[in-house]
Amino acid sequence: MIRGILLIIFFFTTVHSQTDISNRLSVRYGDSSNEYNYSEIYLDTKMFLQKEGYRIESLFTFEASNPPEIGLDINGLDRYLIGFYNDKFSFEVGDIHQTWGRGLLLNQLNYQNLDFATGSRGLGMQFDNDSTVLNVIMGDVSARTSTTVLGNYNPRIPNHFVEEFIYGADLSTNILKSKVGAAFLLVDEKERSLSHVLSNLRIDRSYESGEFFMSLISKSSKKDNGMTEIFYEEKNGIGFYLSSSNYIQNWSITSSYRNFKVDINNPVNRDNMVDNYGRALDIQRSPSGFYEHTFRLLSRSSREVNLNDEVGIEIQLLGPLSNNSNIAVNYMKSSSSKRWYNGIGALTSDWSGDNIFMPSSSQSSYPFEEIFIEFNGYNPNGNIFYKAGLDFQHEVFNVLSNSTELKSFEISESVTVPFLVNVNVNSLWNIEVQLELQKLKTGFETTSESENTEDNYSYTSLLSEKYQKNLFLALSANYNQKWSFNLSRESTNSDESLLDNGQNESFDSANDWSSTSIAYKFDSDHTLELFFGSIRGGLDCTNGVCRYIQAFDDGIRIDYSLNID
Repeated sequence: MIRGILLIIFFFTTVHSQTDISNRLSVRYGDSSNEYNYSEIYLDTKMFLQKEGYRIESLFTFEASNPPEIGLDINGLDRYLIGFYNDKFSFEVGDIHQTWGRGLLLNQLNYQNLDFATGSRGLGMQFDNDSTVLNVIMGDVSARTSTTVLGNYNPRIPNHFVEEFIYGADLSTNILKSKVGAAFLLVDEKERSLSHVLSNLRIDRSYESGEFFMSLISKSSKKDNGMTEIFYEEKNGIGFYLSSSNYIQNWSITSSYRNFKVDINNPVNRDNMVDNYGRALDIQRSPSGFYEHTFRLLSRSSREVNLNDEVGIEIQLLGPLSNNSNIAVNYMKSSSSKRWYNGIGALTSDWSGDNIFMPSSSQSSYPFEEIFIEFNGYNPNGNIFYKAGLDFQHEVFNVLSNSTELKSFEISESVTVPFLVNVNVNSLWNIEVQLELQKLKTGFETTSESENTEDNYSYTSLLSEKYQKNLFLALSANYNQKWSFNLSRESTNSDESLLDNGQNESFDSANDWSSTSIAYKFDSDHTLELFFGSIRGGLDCTNGVCRYIQAFDDGIRIDYSLNID
């Protein structure tokens, strides 16, 4: 079938002079001393035919990877999409990517750098009648990830696979100067004998000084016991998201509230993505709930919104301090929708919880809190740009015990000071310096209580030092918009290989990571970059999707990209 479609499209495009064809070639190679090696080749072929009243587009992505930087080996056609579009109707076949309800119900993404793909291979249609839009989707979704719940865990190679068939519709229309939408989605998982029903209602209203958005979802999951005598109860979950943006002269304030209760589980089962059959699906990605940092150290502490169980607020204030300077203040707070308690003695494994409707600071509720302040601007001449900030974070990762006798929590606290300055020296040279300093504390806080003794508090660090002191320094220079030179150095005073528990090589015992890279831009569509050195492992996030990436030690990387029209 695919070969037939390709032949038809190529023939069709050769007989019409208005057809545009473009190809993008990407070649990536890495070889390191810790065997973080990869070899990837990607070719994206796009064809575009514009005629009076309609257009036809196609995209084909071919991959040859052995192995890729992260993910499974692929050799051949990876993705394809063929679409027909006019003013009232569109029809797509192939790998479909749609977003309904700002992602609460459906948010299909593809991030090759994180091996995250939730597009559906099948059909997609859209009917547009002035103010009313109807989207219909049907296809197969293959989701994959790496989890420590299963054996053979490797942060680079997924060990958990979920095959789904989805079909549904989304309708939006304008009512009383507001955009109102409703959607439903049916999901079947034959291998796990699961069926999910999702629905969404939302409203989006713009006014002279701002915007208001509200979205509500419900999710019902049923599991067939098959030939066994096991009874699986039907799981029902809900999610609510509310956001508001307001503009007052040159200032803006954005606030949001979320209350997600799709699949609430006690601390023992909270992160078990394999057995918790009522969990939010990978095709669901909520609206942004946390500030996405661009600084290196801060980006490693980024967070994913937990659609299964989270209550949170976010407030952002932006405005000018002068004609050349601005300030941004971000405050984020979230927690589980419950405060968790467990029994003592033989009842240690019995957990109970109190419901929460606003984010809590109680350690028993997995609290997260962050305050980030950033100043940025230009000098009077406009040739120097600066950005400086201050960030405070506190988080409880795990609730290990919360009884009358023993309280134990895994916590993380950090203070980070980032700074960046970019200078246009002249028409040929541009120089940028980035510096980050961070003080981090991560480990276990334990308090034991009894009738005969006073409270006994202890703290055990997960690192070789109580406080980890991190530094990141980068210098880059660009010449004539052609050459780029980069030097970076990252260091820490604390061995973080203890975080690994001997399972894999996500973290290493090095305390210094240095690198050098040089890039040349032949033209705007043709670039070659050479990298030598080491990169510290850790969290890598793109638009709310995060993966842990292992360290790259004493190696070489080559990245080459070329657009061929």
